[in-house]
Amino acid sequence: MKPKKNRAIVFTVSKNLTFSIACVMMDIKRLSPGLADEIVIIHDGVNKKDKELLSSILPTRFIEYKMPFDDISFIPNSILDYFTKMVFAKFECLKLLNDYHSVMLSDYDIVIQKDISELFEYCDSGMRFMLSGNVRNQLHNTVDDYNMEADGICASIFVFQDHMGDFNAMHDFCYASLKKYAQVIYLPEQSIFNFMIQEFNLEVTPIDGKVYSPHPTDKDLVADAKIIHAYGQPKFWNGLENEHWNGNYAEWLTMGGSRYRKSNLVNRMIKKIKKLRKKYV
Repeated sequence: MKPKKNRAIVFTVSKNLTFSIACVMMDIKRLSPGLADEIVIIHDGVNKKDKELLSSILPTRFIEYKMPFDDISFIPNSILDYFTKMVFAKFECLKLLNDYHSVMLSDYDIVIQKDISELFEYCDSGMRFMLSGNVRNQLHNTVDDYNMEADGICASIFVFQDHMGDFNAMHDFCYASLKKYAQVIYLPEQSIFNFMIQEFNLEVTPIDGKVYSPHPTDKDLVADAKIIHAYGQPKFWNGLENEHWNGNYAEWLTMGGSRYRKSNLVNRMIKKIKKLRKKYV
């Protein structure tokens, strides 16, 4: 068995969004170059040229995602259309603890503004998440098997450390729970992680959302934030202007990387959001 590496930063991404990973990797290289042994990109078909370019930014390992089901028709189309199956690739962070002592997952619709090394510091629980509402808020319906009033987590950024417990059993539990509760979950991977935390009697060391996830439009928090997070729509690449992100993206294009190509689904969503804003503002 190969000895474990120390740290990995993980992204789960659809092949049409490779450029967004590149932009985050540029921030990591600039602000926290020694943060991890390597970047791990779990993907559904990143092309060879983009792989080479990403690896030129930071040492990168690529894993093509395969769900442990031959048939995923049990997952509602509403989840697959909006989040895509790649949202469940976040469960693979548990399995990666066989290869690394610590694993950090980050969404890719972010700009890193300051050094984030403290996220990898040892914590007794072996797990860091931001907290978000309660478990019930992340479901379509109540699930009697778990405490619905317990704190819910946000899975846009989290850290797992290999002393958290039987992480392989947790990995298997997450997929089994996905199949069991697919029709109930609203925020898909977050709901399953909530169940995992209760099933394995885990403690969560909180990540401060005001520091690691304010929206770029939140003028009160952005200046002091270490990460700004363009959750919801629009993103940096389809309507939300951010000079720093634009600079990273321009550099990626200069390198010869794949560009952003508009999705009809995203365009429809943006138009709908704009109509709602006009209606209620």
